[in-house]
Amino acid sequence: MVHVAATAPPPSIGSTSALGYVVAGLGGLAAPLFVVLAGWGAAGKPRPWRSRCARAGLLLAAQVLVNLCAPHLYGPFTPGVLSLFALLALIPWTHPSQAVQRGVRATAAMLPAVVLLAPTLQGPSAWDERVLVRGVQDLVSHLMLTGLYPLIPWCGLAWLGVMLRTHGDAMRRPSIAWCLCGVMVCGLLLYRAGQTGVPWAAPTSPDGRALLTFFPANAPFLLAASTGVLILWATGASLARAPGLPALGRLSLTVYVAHTPMLWLLHRAVEAPSATLSAGLVIVLTLMWWPIAALWPESGRRWTFEGALTKV
Repeated sequence: MVHVAATAPPPSIGSTSALGYVVAGLGGLAAPLFVVLAGWGAAGKPRPWRSRCARAGLLLAAQVLVNLCAPHLYGPFTPGVLSLFALLALIPWTHPSQAVQRGVRATAAMLPAVVLLAPTLQGPSAWDERVLVRGVQDLVSHLMLTGLYPLIPWCGLAWLGVMLRTHGDAMRRPSIAWCLCGVMVCGLLLYRAGQTGVPWAAPTSPDGRALLTFFPANAPFLLAASTGVLILWATGASLARAPGLPALGRLSLTVYVAHTPMLWLLHRAVEAPSATLSAGLVIVLTLMWWPIAALWPESGRRWTFEGALTKV
């Protein structure tokens, strides 16, 4: 939904319109939700390092494949969300040594404070600078701090997923308090955006005017994203009862990789669409994956990225 809307946006819809706010709000929850789920999944039993490295290698290979399928967006070795998952797979969230486990989780909880103490370390809010890889130094910098989904501060959302799994019901009261704080702050920022005419949320903000930015993930965005994810989390049991939706969840990595060449074709074929055409494309190209996943045969699972991850 997010990527189709960004690839074929109607020229009449501005970032400060009501529809623009809705798109920005929903779009801003996509990656945070997946990162929280990655932390939740990583908080199970400890994995051998051989398994961790194999999974990380497969995710990095998938990231390169995504980059090659979308040359209008990325360079061949641009770190993205799948490279973030690769790094998260290498972190020993669960470990036989309780001291190591506590140290890792405490570090992951504190690292996002970098965006508060030294926001400039995340680099400029400009897409071209965050996808350009000129060498090993750029690659490491983008993986850790200055890329699209750097480990710092995104590891904080993975830590949230770890806490949701390991502490369960004990997270209920802290989650409610966090959501109340997040909704209040987001409401105040939305009011300020309406009064001043500045964008409330934007993927990038080279002039620094947008209040919530995705690239880099600033502090207001992290607060809003974690709040939205916790609200979605509270409704997860109801959403999971939708027919075929769990099947789609079990193919989410395959869908992510498969939809990328579709974006490249859309980029080449559609220019300046009307609002009706844009909305139609978003609806069709988003919802089509649901029946595909529901009808996907179990025997075909070995041909998916999830099947490959299971093998390693």
